[in-house]
Amino acid sequence: MRHFYFRLVFGVIWLLAAGVSLFSADIGLCALYTVLGILFLLSAMRIRKNGEEK
Repeated sequence: MRHFYFRLVFGVIWLLAAGVSLFSADIGLCALYTVLGILFLLSAMRIRKNGEEK
């Protein structure tokens, strides 16, 4: 469960960083941070789903 929370928190942090980058008009970093945030959140959801099945 520890990995779930770690990835959930970091996913949210990456998405917040994407928002800041968008606000400062740095589109390249905004896209990178958005992709990283989504990947971390998807990974957290996959961990949670696998944990419920066991």
